[in-house]
Amino acid sequence: MAKAFFCFVLGCLLSGVLPAAAAVSADASVLKLCYEDQDSYPWVMSDGTGLNLQLLGLVEQALALRFELVPVPWKRCLSGLERGIYDGAFASSYKAERLALGRYPLDDDGRLDERKRLHTSSYALYRRKDSQVGWNGKEFRQFDGRIGSLSGFSIVDFIREHGAEVDETSRDPLALLQMLRHGRVQAAALQSLRADFLLQAHPQLAATIEKVKLPLEEKAYYLMLSNALVVADAALALAIWSEIERQRESLAYQARVQVFLAQPGT
Repeated sequence: MAKAFFCFVLGCLLSGVLPAAAAVSADASVLKLCYEDQDSYPWVMSDGTGLNLQLLGLVEQALALRFELVPVPWKRCLSGLERGIYDGAFASSYKAERLALGRYPLDDDGRLDERKRLHTSSYALYRRKDSQVGWNGKEFRQFDGRIGSLSGFSIVDFIREHGAEVDETSRDPLALLQMLRHGRVQAAALQSLRADFLLQAHPQLAATIEKVKLPLEEKAYYLMLSNALVVADAALALAIWSEIERQRESLAYQARVQVFLAQPGT
C-alpha cells in the first residue's frame, strides 16, 4: 500500500498533475528549516515576517506539513544542513560547492530548475557619493581598494573573479554600510532590495551612500533540502519544490506580495 502511494505521488509529480492540496503522507513529520538570522528585506525579517516565510506558510498548508523555522548565522545554517541538523536551508543561491551540503531542485534532465525558486534577487554595488568607483557590466572601474560583502555569501566569488579584493568580516548589512560610510571599504556589494531598504530607513547613510545603477548580478534563490531527506523521501522533496513553484505563481501569494511591499515604511 505504501509503495503504491509512493509511486502514485512520484508519477503525479513527474506529470505535473499532483493535486494542490494533496498531503504527501498521512503522517508527515515536522521539518526543521534554517535561515539567516539577519533582516533580508523583503524576504525574511527578524520580527518573523517576510515574503519567503509567507510563501513557505502556503506550502505548509497545501501539503499538510509543518515547518519549524530556525534563524541562525548563514554559515552555521549551511553547516547544519550538511550535518543533517536541518532538513532544509533557505534562501540559497546556487554554488557548485554547495552540492556537497544538500540538494537543489532539478528538472527531468538533472539540471537546476529555476522554476522552483523561492525568489529572484539582484546584487548591486554601493559607494560613497564622493567616490568614482563603478561597474560597467564587465569590470570594476576606478577601483583600488576592497569591496565589502557579507560573510559566506555567494557574491564573494563573483567579486574575486572580477579581480577585486573582498572584505567579508561582517555578516550584518547595516554594519557593512557603516563600514562603507567611514571608509573602511571602498564599496559594498549587497542585495539591492535589502540595501535600499536600509538606506531608506537610515537617512544619515543615504546622505552619503548611493547605488551604482548597473546591477552586478541577478540570482535565483532556493530552498535547499538535506541529502538525508531527499534520499529518505524523494517524493516529499519533489512535492515541496513543486508546491513552492505553484504557490509563488498563485494569485494568493501575489496579493500578499503587493500588501507587504505597500506597508508604510517599506
